[in-house]
Amino acid sequence: MKPVPRISETEWEVMRVVWDRQPITAAEIIGELTRQDPTWHPKTIRTFLARLVRKGALDFEPQGRHYVYEARVSERESAAAV
Repeated sequence: MKPVPRISETEWEVMRVVWDRQPITAAEIIGELTRQDPTWHPKTIRTFLARLVRKGALDFEPQGRHYVYEARVSERESAAAV
């Protein structure tokens, strides 16, 4: 079994949006996070998405011009890994 990736507090914010609404596009994640906190910048969110994919916490599938994200780990698994 793969180890559950450790994610930072800021990455948790991104993951919570994915866990709540998956499958979800990058544009929808950006929209939700900037609605919750206008200080989020879209490029920063995309950086976090790429980092979470590299860590194995997220997976994505290109659909046309959009990327659709889904969590590869559950919130419970991630909380236990902290």
